Amino acid sequence: MKILHIISDTNIGGAGRHLLTLFEACNWENFKLELALPVGSALVPLLKDVNYHELPYINEKSMSAKGVIEIIKLIRDIQPDIVHTHASFAGRIAGRLGGCHVVYTRHSVFEPSARSTKFPLKQLIGLANNFFSDGIIAVSPAAKDILLKTGVRESKIKIIYNGVAATKIYPLEERAKILQKYDIPHDNPFIVSQIARLEDVKGHNYTLDAAKIWAIRDPTIFVLIAGTGPMQESLAKRIKDERIKNVQLLGFVEDVDKLLNITNVQINSSYGTEATSLSLLEGMSLGVPAVVSDFGGNPFVITHKKTGLIFPQKDARMLADMVILLKNDNSLMQSLVHNSQIEYKERFRDDIMARNIENVYKDVIGRRFIL
Repeated sequence: MKILHIISDTNIGGAGRHLLTLFEACNWENFKLELALPVGSALVPLLKDVNYHELPYINEKSMSAKGVIEIIKLIRDIQPDIVHTHASFAGRIAGRLGGCHVVYTRHSVFEPSARSTKFPLKQLIGLANNFFSDGIIAVSPAAKDILLKTGVRESKIKIIYNGVAATKIYPLEERAKILQKYDIPHDNPFIVSQIARLEDVKGHNYTLDAAKIWAIRDPTIFVLIAGTGPMQESLAKRIKDERIKNVQLLGFVEDVDKLLNITNVQINSSYGTEATSLSLLEGMSLGVPAVVSDFGGNPFVITHKKTGLIFPQKDARMLADMVILLKNDNSLMQSLVHNSQIEYKERFRDDIMARNIENVYKDVIGRRFIL
């Protein structure tokens, strides 16, 4: 079965990382995956043994008439059985016009506008999504809820959580070298990491608020923030102006596994978009507990007092209190470490995700299109 994936992002976000994992974990004996992506996409150097097609007019925009034409040309050339899009509405239209089955994955959780959840816009959005998709994958129940609010039929939607390969475990000597790299001035520091694109809705300013509390209450707590994005300059300025000395902005981190190996607690302070955070899953594979906001998909990944702790979004003081609680309560900490590894193995492995997606392919091929 040949599957043509279509992604419109030029950077490597959650959808791109999801695709890289799927390509690695796919059953290549039964499925052949190909990828259409924008010209100059950052994904290209990372693709291994995958046929890819760089197309004009499809970058960043979900809908482009010229993009539809380019994708139809590609469909006629390679003749896929299924077109699987990641945010690209142009890809869904091209797939339907090209006579293919169409699967769409919803990766994000953005609260829809009030207009889009009411007549007549809700019905129009729902009609478009229902007509141009045979099956829709939501990576979180929170993503499914957004789809339902905007008129998508529930029977079209299948929840499939993201999955990741187990993070590499480094020996203690190597971990010591990694710590030394970041020049942390304590013999036994407690490392809190946040791995996310530097955007306002990811809540980094609340992390900095919490860091100021940690600096006063426990100077051994250090915060390492990995990622790039539009907030980079303003966050760096705030750290400098307010002399927040227990925080480092690391920028783009290629070896995230090394950072996770020295992390005691991972945090996620999002308040505007979060489905199923890949970084949280990678940490869970190592047994790194998380302290996360109650927004979006976070509560469906982290179970309070089982694999981590959940705090009210935008509440920096509660975030600070929960991290300090974990640092000082060894029994709770060890319980979360143990449970996180079990939860990863049972729910969030890359092969579990791949098999579930392959079952969606089999399902849509085996049934007739239903609006």
